[in-house]
Amino acid sequence: MITPRFKLAQTETTVTINIRAPYSNLRDLEATIDEDVFIFFSSPYYLRLQLPGRLVEDDSNKSSFDVDAGEFTFTIKKAIEGEYFPDLDLITKLLIPKVQVTDANDASRKITVLSNQDQTEKTEQELNEEFGFALSGKENFHHIAAEFKDVFEVDPREVKLAERHKMRLQYEQGKFNVDHYLSDYIENDEVLEIVALKSPWADLKRNDIQFTDSELDFLKDLPNKQYNLSETQINYCYYSLVDILFAFCYDRRTTEFEGSSESGWNIIKLAATFCWLDVFQTPKEALVSGFRRSVIYPLYRNFDLSQTVLADLRQLLHLGEKYIIKCLIEIYNMFLKGDCCRYILNNLFIKDYIIYIMKWDQTQWKEIVSQVENIVIKKNDLGLNLQEIEDDVCQKLGNFTSLSIGDHDSDDTDCYSDSSSEETSSDSSDSTTD
Repeated sequence: MITPRFKLAQTETTVTINIRAPYSNLRDLEATIDEDVFIFFSSPYYLRLQLPGRLVEDDSNKSSFDVDAGEFTFTIKKAIEGEYFPDLDLITKLLIPKVQVTDANDASRKITVLSNQDQTEKTEQELNEEFGFALSGKENFHHIAAEFKDVFEVDPREVKLAERHKMRLQYEQGKFNVDHYLSDYIENDEVLEIVALKSPWADLKRNDIQFTDSELDFLKDLPNKQYNLSETQINYCYYSLVDILFAFCYDRRTTEFEGSSESGWNIIKLAATFCWLDVFQTPKEALVSGFRRSVIYPLYRNFDLSQTVLADLRQLLHLGEKYIIKCLIEIYNMFLKGDCCRYILNNLFIKDYIIYIMKWDQTQWKEIVSQVENIVIKKNDLGLNLQEIEDDVCQKLGNFTSLSIGDHDSDDTDCYSDSSSEETSSDSSDSTTD
């Protein structure tokens, strides 16, 4: 059976369910209501929804079929007039999980709900050996290690979680290129143009956000999983999402909010969640990681640019869960179409994130958003001596300017420009292969 594309809307008194099923066999059409359960069947389509409130089946209900569009519309009365049904646009959570019959002779009584999650909470030792979404570790990394070596910087079979963080920081320290950073610090006209761009999220209103038809097609095909995460896993889930979305915001701004062929690389390199399978203890630690990596790996390496990206992230987070899901679907498509086998990250992270966001504790997440709003990242937080490096070059540049003016020999800007552009060119090519 095919799950048709569907969407829901509501008024004070009714719920409207729109179902696109263009190849339906109308002769076997069935639509039934059983309190909070709605079932639609018209071969080859089947849809079974559990709504967040009760419906009633009476003569006031209406149904129609648009032959040209291949769409059914059902308008059904609410059992309690004025009741608000939350999250009707998060359609995956409305799908009743698939079931398997455990006794073919008595299918009506022995049914088991399929769940893709182990319902036993993992110990700290077990988490130390896991990876992926909320350290659920559902993938066997044996075959991943060889095939996806261009995606990951570490093999979790060999490096446990407790050591990944230390190893990552040491590796980043060795990759930090002072000359490239100073070039973007001093000759930063292009960076200033990027910083000055207006984010499309600035004027976007939360209530105006809607899923496109392609996004609805994606959501309807996701499994409606149940998650049983420990408090530690939930925190890891939240903080890693901050890391991922910071990387997404950096890529959007530096590509004029349009994306590019390098977007997948940018996001993976900036998000230690992806390439290092790392986790974070606080939202600030996740943001510090994003800032560090943003001045080490991508083409534009500027602390003020990273601060602007943080402002973009705050705007994005305030748009709510639906917009975050839209961003994750965009990342999913980047990884699916990109090279270097990045699609593995969809199975390890993205799909689970999208499903879980529809079900998570919204109050807890709002607390994380509030924390991100108040976090201040300073140059000293990055552990790369940025302030000292900047102060030193400014002093040297100031002395050189004074000498140049006194001798009337040369322009200090042109002198520095020559050396920095040469370094930028060589380092830029190196950054694409790290």
